Amino acid sequence: MPDRLRSLALVVQALVIIGLIWSLAWFGRDEFQSEGEDDTLATPPARVEGGRVVIAADAQRAAGIVVQTPAVAEYRAAQRYFGVVADPRTLVDARQRYLNLGTQLVATEAVLAQRRADLTRIQALFNEGRNATARELEIAQAAAASEEQRLNALQAERRAVVDGLKVVWGDAMTERPGDSGSLVARAAAREVELIQFVLPAGVDPRDTQWRVNVVTAEPAGVLARLVGRSPQALPGLQGDTWLLAAPPAGLPAGARVRVLADSSRAVSGVRVPPSAIVRFGGKAWVYVRVAPDQFERRALATERPLGDGLFSDAFAAETQLVTSGAQLLLSEEFKFQIKNENSD
Repeated sequence: MPDRLRSLALVVQALVIIGLIWSLAWFGRDEFQSEGEDDTLATPPARVEGGRVVIAADAQRAAGIVVQTPAVAEYRAAQRYFGVVADPRTLVDARQRYLNLGTQLVATEAVLAQRRADLTRIQALFNEGRNATARELEIAQAAAASEEQRLNALQAERRAVVDGLKVVWGDAMTERPGDSGSLVARAAAREVELIQFVLPAGVDPRDTQWRVNVVTAEPAGVLARLVGRSPQALPGLQGDTWLLAAPPAGLPAGARVRVLADSSRAVSGVRVPPSAIVRFGGKAWVYVRVAPDQFERRALATERPLGDGLFSDAFAAETQLVTSGAQLLLSEEFKFQIKNENSD
């Protein structure tokens, strides 16, 4: 009898368990169906036609696809170059030599003027046969010739100083080297710092705003002026060496700096926000709505960054960019490509 009761109890328990399982399945079918419907909405019905992703307008809204026209923007091409602070000691020496020679030239010209006056006077006395001998005339002629030779030597030496400046520093440093306001004078007095930097061959430095990052606390750099070509080459760098004049920062000769080049010519275009950019195949892409229900993927150049996106002049201001849902469109496009490959 006890065995029959235990068997009956097991049967009742099994029936209760089956009933509970059936009840859970019955009452949970609506929730399962609603979840299935949500999954269907999360993946909008789409197809690919001629390289374009086609999605109906209501499905776009359900999937959260947002389209906006990009903001108009301007871009100035910016480049970064390696530069060093030039050593001005040769400028100091050359300018001092130039000034010393100038002083000697003034004194020699004064002496020569006196010697020529004496020669003229003695020549006149000798021609008139009065109180001037041939020996005195010869001495006066020799004295005048000696001062002329000294004057010519000083002038040649001063030209050599200028030629030396040209060979070492370029044409710009030969302009008025004796004037207190000249570039060579200001560089020798450390009123400006000369920066040597290298441009790749063929790069035109004109129409460029130059800046030099000489202080780490000023990442934007300070404005600098392009001086001209520099005959001195920077070791280990290929290209053309140029000179900039920048405000003094007290850096030692040979200190490394960054030369910043911003084009003075602004290019008009649009700003592409980061949310519109997708990555595929090592490149950046955006999706453009070309019809109410059609989207086309287009390449985006990345070499012109803005502070809050990328600059592009390949899109018009009225272009409709996908700013939300671009990654979903990429997935849909390649999902259909994979299906097509499997069906072959």
